[in-house]
Amino acid sequence: MANKFSFLLSICLLTIYSCKTPRIASPPTPDNYTQEIEDWRTQRLADLLAPTGWLSLIGLHWLKEGVNECGSKDGARVPLPANAPALAATYTLENGQVSCDPNTEAGVIMLAANDCQLEYESLQWQLLERGDRHGVRVRDTLLPTRIRMMAIEYFPIDPTYRIYATWEASKGPDSVLMRNVLDMEYYVPVVGKLRFTLADRLHELIALDGGPNELFLIFADKTTGESTYGGGRYLYCPRPGTDGRTIIDFNQAYNPPCAFTQFATCLLPRAENSLPVAVLAGEKNYGDH
Repeated sequence: MANKFSFLLSICLLTIYSCKTPRIASPPTPDNYTQEIEDWRTQRLADLLAPTGWLSLIGLHWLKEGVNECGSKDGARVPLPANAPALAATYTLENGQVSCDPNTEAGVIMLAANDCQLEYESLQWQLLERGDRHGVRVRDTLLPTRIRMMAIEYFPIDPTYRIYATWEASKGPDSVLMRNVLDMEYYVPVVGKLRFTLADRLHELIALDGGPNELFLIFADKTTGESTYGGGRYLYCPRPGTDGRTIIDFNQAYNPPCAFTQFATCLLPRAENSLPVAVLAGEKNYGDH
């Protein structure tokens, strides 16, 4: 009887320990952590309000095959405000390639040739590519509404949402099909996965390339569409060190540009990047979006 009891006890203990979620330790909280997050929020607002920030956008127009006129003239494929030249530029789309011809005689200035970034007085516009579609995004750096932005609401700063994550790099070239708010689908390169513990559960997020020093995360959670933006939130974190580990700080989770403007093409989180917990950190929903 004793041997039977010992056997059953061993089975129970084995079940408990095998089901226990492995916990990844949290990093130490910096002494000036609250100030760091407040500084990040200040810079975040400054970037949005900048003359070339997301709040200065006034248009997004998609090119058709062939010749596309840009200017203030009636019927222009890429319309500009009335103060712009009647014909400010011409775009030609042929077999997936775009060439542009700015009307420099009318005062249009070429700022950058690689994306045909043009300028006339306070107006700036440039090419963008989304999948197999090509468009022109237009901004007015003196747009009055740019400086009348409502305050962004945040969850309270909580250092428990600053966590370690282990990194698993992609084995060779990898990409996933992603969708944006315009219901366009195209493949985006994936550089790996991050695993971490949050709310006593082990989670995993696919990571996109955020540049030479960062990873880019697009995620949803149980607050999405309720207290946070319905299209998910964005977050950057440092690339991992030699120990294969990095820090994810959800206090720096922020709304994608589409929460502030209709002229953005924000990517939406994939199903596997939807966390089954409420992330009560970072930016809350903005306005009526």
